[in-house]
Amino acid sequence: MSQTLTASPAGRTLAEIRPHRGRRQGTVYLFLLPATAFFIGFVAYPILWVFDESLMRAGSDGVRHFVGLGNYLATLQDPIFWLVLRNMALWGLITIPVQMLIGGLIAWFIERHTQQWRGFFRTMFFLPVVTSVSVVSLVWAQIYAPYYGIAQNYLQVLGITMTDSALGNPATSIYALIVVNIWQWTGFSMLMYVAGIANLPSEVLDAARIDGARGMRLAGSVVVPMLAPVTKSLLLLGIIGTLQTFPIVQLMTGGGPSHSSEVFGTDIFRQSFVLGDTNTGATLSVIVLALAFGLTLAQIVFLGARLGGRRAAR
Repeated sequence: MSQTLTASPAGRTLAEIRPHRGRRQGTVYLFLLPATAFFIGFVAYPILWVFDESLMRAGSDGVRHFVGLGNYLATLQDPIFWLVLRNMALWGLITIPVQMLIGGLIAWFIERHTQQWRGFFRTMFFLPVVTSVSVVSLVWAQIYAPYYGIAQNYLQVLGITMTDSALGNPATSIYALIVVNIWQWTGFSMLMYVAGIANLPSEVLDAARIDGARGMRLAGSVVVPMLAPVTKSLLLLGIIGTLQTFPIVQLMTGGGPSHSSEVFGTDIFRQSFVLGDTNTGATLSVIVLALAFGLTLAQIVFLGARLGGRRAAR
């Protein structure tokens, strides 16, 4: 009994179509090969290597020994780790909401109260974001300088004289760095909110104005809820950015004085490259990765972020 081949709408049989489909799929996989190789070589393998390193400890003979969770227990018993965790909590709890609030207010002012100078204001407020972190560090170190710094000039109005730099005082170093970070990255929040405000449907705003919504009432009751996707994105990016904090702290204080401004990035650098303890550095890296995953998952669960097309289609 002979097998009948079904013809396609174009008049070709399945036997003729399948080789072409196979070649197209092969071409697709070929285009995916560079990205896959890059992911394996520069993402997956380093993560696995760091995780393996966190489970090992080099002995006095230089031979690596498996210690299981020993490095993690030792890290949790280190008081510097809890100081770093406190600094990271302060960094995120202060910088993220302040940057979003100031950035949103600036964006609202630019989009609603400027016309000819709109591009100028956008550029000026976004300029710190694209400024080299080394330049930012040098400028702000001079601002914080005692006796002659700009900060000292303003404090003299209040009758306060700085005898040492805010960066050199263990009680104020982390807060001084937080101010620098807010100054540098508020422009990014502004830009995100500018894009969100520009895409707001004008008919909704017009309807709200007809109903009597003006000024802060319009912003609080209509604009802010409609900008919720932008706020969620900034929150997620802010959390990830907080955990990745390194250059500004390393350049301005190096984590000092007395570890008062230490963050995960500087602590990992200190353990791995200054002290030569790559096992502890790898342990801290895995902890940071776990924190990033946990906080991202918490945002998805509690803030209703979309996870794939299945939920988005509901």
